[in-house]
Amino acid sequence: MRTTSSEYLQEETRSRGTRPRVKAVLYPFDLDYGLAPGSGEFLHTAYGGEPGKLALAEGYYSTASWTSPVMHSYSPYLNLVAAFWDDQAGRMEAVVSLRTGAGPGEVSAAAYVSLNRSEEYPLLPYFQVRVEFRETLRHWAVDAAEDADAFTAYAVNQAPDGGYESYSAAGAFPGYLANLRLEGRLSLPEGEILDPGAVRVELAQDFSELKPGDHAMLLDNRRGQWLAGGENFYLLGLPWNQKQIALYHGWELPRGRVEWQLVYQGELDRLAGMAHAWRGEHRVRLESRDWVAARLQTRVGAPSPQGERRPFMRGPYLAGAELTETITAQVTEPVKTGSGSATLQVLGTYRGEFDQDYLLHIENSGEVGGATFRWSANNGQSWRETGLDTAGAENPVELESGLSVYWESGSGTDLMAGDRWTFTAQARVYRYQVYGGPFAAITEVYLNGEESRDRVAADPETGVIAITGRSGAVEARVVKDATTHPVDIITDILDAVGLKPAMEQESFDLAKSLTPDYAIGVCFENLPAAQALREILRRCLYDFWVDFGEIKLKAYLGEE
Repeated sequence: MRTTSSEYLQEETRSRGTRPRVKAVLYPFDLDYGLAPGSGEFLHTAYGGEPGKLALAEGYYSTASWTSPVMHSYSPYLNLVAAFWDDQAGRMEAVVSLRTGAGPGEVSAAAYVSLNRSEEYPLLPYFQVRVEFRETLRHWAVDAAEDADAFTAYAVNQAPDGGYESYSAAGAFPGYLANLRLEGRLSLPEGEILDPGAVRVELAQDFSELKPGDHAMLLDNRRGQWLAGGENFYLLGLPWNQKQIALYHGWELPRGRVEWQLVYQGELDRLAGMAHAWRGEHRVRLESRDWVAARLQTRVGAPSPQGERRPFMRGPYLAGAELTETITAQVTEPVKTGSGSATLQVLGTYRGEFDQDYLLHIENSGEVGGATFRWSANNGQSWRETGLDTAGAENPVELESGLSVYWESGSGTDLMAGDRWTFTAQARVYRYQVYGGPFAAITEVYLNGEESRDRVAADPETGVIAITGRSGAVEARVVKDATTHPVDIITDILDAVGLKPAMEQESFDLAKSLTPDYAIGVCFENLPAAQALREILRRCLYDFWVDFGEIKLKAYLGEE
């Protein structure tokens, strides 16, 4: 339920003489406010290198600011504006102000109005933005206490105990303001709303599914303001079907004041029943879908435009890995020690499951075919075979795991007693990919259902798992991050589909406080947000509902 004043309730219960009002606002329209290198007036500030970021200059200043050029809203119909930003101003406080005018010359004569995040303010066609960084604490000392003012920081002697106390503001230095965004909004003239339409919400009989009714509002089109492409078109800034509509009902209170209640938020779907002809009706039907319900159909964990898999993951999760690459077995070039002239060649494809070092040792001097050799797989600590005849390419000597060797004669004596060759056979490597990285950790790897760390290398940054010499079905227990409480995960899902502003935060905080020990891990890939939420809600026993555009949550603890 939304709160109202006593005057609102009084008007609502009156049987005669009430003055109902209706308001419809279309949004968002992104406004260019001119923040760019060399644009506007920078005072101890600089463009932060990315859209919407303004940084303080290096050094110590008590004030800093940026003032934009006078900008145009590009649409004469935008009459409201809301600002959004994040600030990390260190010792400074960031203040965003706006002034507007009907023409460029009128802007400079207008007074700046300090803005609060997300609140609506009147907007005229021309406007100017100013961002100020104001000092709240001063970080330099004075020689005497009587020289200090309200903002001076100085050390205080803590006698008789000795030592000093001093203070410093928290935050990054130098500071900055980021993600500054101006959102234009269009409040439709009340006289053009011929029929605000009925607002209705339906529930399935078992309360398992929200079925919001589509909303249609009948509007006047006498000036052709709803004809797409026309110079009077209201919805400049395509694509227009990504715009939203907020519908308010209100009562005109005594002294002409109007109190509004939000009754519906939707996403524009289509303009239907268009009529604008001689001797015909001049009207249009603005059809929309419930905003929350439409956003809940947005897919979480959807692939990138390039097709890269990007599942939505939180907390620990047992994830399947996909085989992406097989690196064939290889044998390094033999390294010789000794004075004989023959060279060693290795044939075959290594079939072993481990990387293996080999040593071949000539036992007596002679030519290829006349001398003998022995070989070891542990660097000569023991010998697998001894007294083997050396051989040429026509009759190679088999070692093991698919490998054979032979010698090519050189000038002079081919083989001298004590000649040695070493080489390494590298087993085949199978690379698997766990999608959703980077991860905080990969704690376990399972091959065909069996936990294994033998010949397994796992990179949590990339999610790549390399297994030497073996292949099969691979799973990994990954830790995406420290977010494990279901309320926090639900919040992240709503944020991912743009619904965080619709959350009734108090109910979410209460639900979390009542279930402090709950912890889960999730992985959702290309799944509608509504279905992802349903998977969490039915397992954790939370009630989730929408109340006039506000999303609320309640923990079920078994009470009546």
